[in-house]
Amino acid sequence: MGEKKRRLAAGRSPEGAALEQAARARALFAQGAFGPALEHLAVALERSPQIDALWVHFADLIRFYNLRDPLPPRLRELLERALEHPAVDPGDLVRPISSAALSRTGDPLHEPLLLKLMHDTVIRDPALEDAIVAARGDPTTPLDTLVAVAHQCFNAEYVFEDHGFVPPAPGDDPRAWALYAAYKPLDSGSMRAPSSLVKRQIDEPAEEARLRATIRSIGQSPSEVSAKVRAQYEENPYPRWVRLPVQPIAAEGPRRILIAGCGTGQHAIATARHFPDAQVLAIDLSLSSLAYAKRKSLELGVTNIEYAQADLLALHSLPERFEQIEASGVLHHLEDPFEGWRVLAALLAPGGRMRIALYSERGRRHVVRARELIAQEGFPPTPAGIRACRAAIRARAQDELFARFLKSEDFYSMSGCRDLLFHVQEHRFTLPQIGRMIQGLGLEFAGFEFADAGISAARYRERFPADASMRNLENWDRLEGEFPDTFARMYQFSVRR
Repeated sequence: MGEKKRRLAAGRSPEGAALEQAARARALFAQGAFGPALEHLAVALERSPQIDALWVHFADLIRFYNLRDPLPPRLRELLERALEHPAVDPGDLVRPISSAALSRTGDPLHEPLLLKLMHDTVIRDPALEDAIVAARGDPTTPLDTLVAVAHQCFNAEYVFEDHGFVPPAPGDDPRAWALYAAYKPLDSGSMRAPSSLVKRQIDEPAEEARLRATIRSIGQSPSEVSAKVRAQYEENPYPRWVRLPVQPIAAEGPRRILIAGCGTGQHAIATARHFPDAQVLAIDLSLSSLAYAKRKSLELGVTNIEYAQADLLALHSLPERFEQIEASGVLHHLEDPFEGWRVLAALLAPGGRMRIALYSERGRRHVVRARELIAQEGFPPTPAGIRACRAAIRARAQDELFARFLKSEDFYSMSGCRDLLFHVQEHRFTLPQIGRMIQGLGLEFAGFEFADAGISAARYRERFPADASMRNLENWDRLEGEFPDTFARMYQFSVRR
């Protein structure tokens, strides 16, 4: 059968029809027709629920929606299935499910979807945080709700205020164990606790402790700053995560990839799944982070990653060269970011590409304001200091910059908040500075990557129609001056030889 006939036959198959519906959904969403977009995607999932990519697309679409109670039965069923689907990142479901729960009359924790979500991700809403804290202290809270609360408290690393309460030592009562787990993590003597809490709070950390001894080290760290950064992430590996969306598999790509600063493995595993024929070396300073990453790799059956503990400043001794090097959110935590980038650039194979992410001075102005508050009030980078800082920021939510934190996932966990506000070393950059570093390394800027690529590209093309390549950093600097949140997360871009 010819290629054209095969495409036509696929279009007439249930799978082809479902993919066609999904394509229509994407087009409608881009046009702002959110209701019809969701309807087309629902039809696609009903026709071919076995296609993992459709569930990934559903989660990617629904994450922008604010839903209201009561949910239509059809949509509720899709959300229930998405929550359990291995291809879906539950973090993508936080906004729609949280908004539905908050629109209910009465206690938002009566929403079953929210209780399921609380097991596997971090809830990012101050009103829901207050409801969770209230349920923890209410002796009438049902057991299933209290178990969900305990999961959420563990996921958030007990960042919520506890007012000095110390839970009593439980006996054989599962409810008492759930209450205990809502204030402090279970240990090996807590096997009578509900099984889901035992798995998350005892079994998984025990597996990470075992895996630490299997991770090799490369070189010696030459930097006192690196030692401080390592200590931070040993105490607070970041972030905790449960599932990753299914990645499209690249037909071809780099054979050797270096992930410098892999943290708990989200990005490294996503890259390894996207390039299954590549060998990935993922390094990090923190053994705690690496053990988490290795546990997740084993759990997901990802076998083409090697993890190693290393300071990227010590990688100059590596004899191998890499076709792709990725350093997302790590160079700006070095004492000398340019020196770290120089070490990585020396490991790049001829024709290779680097993907870099750095903090923007403009995009982090709310963090600068918060760090001024931290210095003024003397909040220490301890659990008590982080809790006090969060309370102070929440009390200033009428300020536009402080209000931004209440929408940030990192604000709702101990490790996230420490990484966001209390990091021991942080540099922020402007685009002219980055341009000079790229030039100094003999590299070529290859373009930005955006979560909202359509919006950013449209703004750029409207402002600078003569630059079809969109690679002029001076132009981008002007655009960022007009729209200072263009790079609110980070500058994420590629460079090449």
